[in-house]
Amino acid sequence: MKMKITILEDSVIESERLKNGIRKYGQQYDWDIEIDEYESGEEYFSKNSEGTTIQASAFFLDIQMGQMNGIEVAKRLRESGYQGIIVFLTAFREYVFRGYEVRALNYLLKPVKENTLFLCLDEIAKELSNNTYIYRNKQEIVSIPYADILTFSSRLHYVDILTVDGKCYEQMSTLNKIIVHLPSEFIRTHRSYIVNMAHIYRITSGTIELSNHLTTQIARSYSKDVISAFTKYTTRFDTSGDFE
Repeated sequence: MKMKITILEDSVIESERLKNGIRKYGQQYDWDIEIDEYESGEEYFSKNSEGTTIQASAFFLDIQMGQMNGIEVAKRLRESGYQGIIVFLTAFREYVFRGYEVRALNYLLKPVKENTLFLCLDEIAKELSNNTYIYRNKQEIVSIPYADILTFSSRLHYVDILTVDGKCYEQMSTLNKIIVHLPSEFIRTHRSYIVNMAHIYRITSGTIELSNHLTTQIARSYSKDVISAFTKYTTRFDTSGDFE
């Protein structure tokens, strides 16, 4: 399989560490990985004219670099229509939640460790593979990428599947039947809702705000489990271990 990764990192040491780890992953799992690298957002945008299709499978963005920081680069990529994967590189944990402003997959804490990077690349590979929910009704069968699903919500004998492009698919089923077949990033937040944690932007008292600014309620009986699961999800790449 093929993967194209673009790295924006102003530290030569960190960039080399990341490239070596990505290449090792590609050799180990037989991925054909192409790597582009830039020292800043300014360099990237000067060499890649806006309006053209962005071919990168994933961006690894250093948050603190040059005049244009990683958050600003990510926002500009999204404004240009890029819907792919963004991962932030940072030495500061407090930046993690800012990633949800631009639908970042997650963050990697610098110096990036090999096992942490491999977990991240596993998830990118999963995103790029045929990882989809199969929606069926009497008229059609549609393959919906899990990454594009915001919520499943129940309505009488039906479940509505809401996607990032605003589409809603109505399926005769129940949340209890559906959730057992979903990936771990989906969590029950209410007896009537399942939410994709990859699209959670903010959690406040009893409320979840998603990347499309939709808000849903967290039932009191689910609150503890939701907060625990979301905390684990946002720090799932933060593990110990070093490059060999």
